[in-house]
Amino acid sequence: MTPSVSRWFRFNLRLHRWTSLLATLPLLVLCLTGTALIFREEIDAALGVVPVGTAEGAARVADCLATLERAFPDDRVLGVGLDPLNHPGVMLGVVAAPDETSFDRARLTYFDLASGRMIGDDDDPSASFTGVLFELHAEWFLGPVGRLVGALIGLLVVLSLLSGLVIYAPYVRRIAYGVIRRGRGARLAQLDLHNFVGAVVLGWAVVVSLSGFLLGFSAVALGVWQMTDLAAIREEYQGAAPVDVRRPPVTVPQVIEVARAHARPGWGVRTILYPGMDLTTPRHYAVLLGGSEGLEARTIDAVMIDAQTGELARDVELPGYLHAMFLAEPLHFGDYGGLPLKLLWSACNLLTLFITANGAWLFFDRRRAQRLRPGRAAEEVGDEEP
Repeated sequence: MTPSVSRWFRFNLRLHRWTSLLATLPLLVLCLTGTALIFREEIDAALGVVPVGTAEGAARVADCLATLERAFPDDRVLGVGLDPLNHPGVMLGVVAAPDETSFDRARLTYFDLASGRMIGDDDDPSASFTGVLFELHAEWFLGPVGRLVGALIGLLVVLSLLSGLVIYAPYVRRIAYGVIRRGRGARLAQLDLHNFVGAVVLGWAVVVSLSGFLLGFSAVALGVWQMTDLAAIREEYQGAAPVDVRRPPVTVPQVIEVARAHARPGWGVRTILYPGMDLTTPRHYAVLLGGSEGLEARTIDAVMIDAQTGELARDVELPGYLHAMFLAEPLHFGDYGGLPLKLLWSACNLLTLFITANGAWLFFDRRRAQRLRPGRAAEEVGDEEP
């Protein structure tokens, strides 16, 4: 091996060790919480967080909204959610104080679409078991700043994985892939196991780490879109008269019909945001449309509908970075391919948990060996290099 290659190897060896060490404790937490969040829908259903609607009967969105307005006469409706894939027969209504323009202090209410009855009410969505896990996993209980912390952890993990690939490549030339060297001490056996399992989950781990890195900037990306594209749309309609945001002239059922008429084949309405919110204009509803299966079910199209006339005002061309954010979430949690994919994501999560703990043991065991038996430690360290 040439001196330059040797320096490159040693650089990656140090990079792998220290990025892995810095990310060890956070990654252990992320693996544990992430494994649970893969099954968030199932856990919420078991705990009754999202009530189950009646499967039969016509959708009665107007009746649900009338019930919502009677139940919370002093609040304003911020949005309506429909999720036929995960919560068929259920409508989500979001209300808040009249001066609220975001979901930060919103209250969630659930309705049976077949009857129009309220079947659930949650004034603190983050207080559920999976809500707490998500706050820890995504934000470290630090709010938007915590998402940036998560992005930094994702970057450390990506650097650890790529440098680990550089370290492992020379072994493949002299040691068969997957061979565990026995009879030469626990450390070398654990090192071979670490390399083998790391190579097995490498592709998955890179995808999950990169998607986690992207999700860490989701609040920043949305803020950029609000200050650029959405600001331009608002300026374009600056001369249009605003509507009564509590009771717009055009109703939500009418908005749904207009949006469906302009949706792609097989796509449907997922979210309706009322006028006068941070993500809309004082005059328009914003409607988010989604597909019916696979990654399309996690992809978003957006349209704006005039709340005064009911006409389609515009198709909103979302920038590529927002589409990347929307795709990053299902790739990160593996919840777009049914139970088999969720089980695969869980298995990879647990294997990553193993190599994280195993890598920490290798690091500290090496330091212990250097202190107790410098000669033997140097001999073992020599086995780690090509």
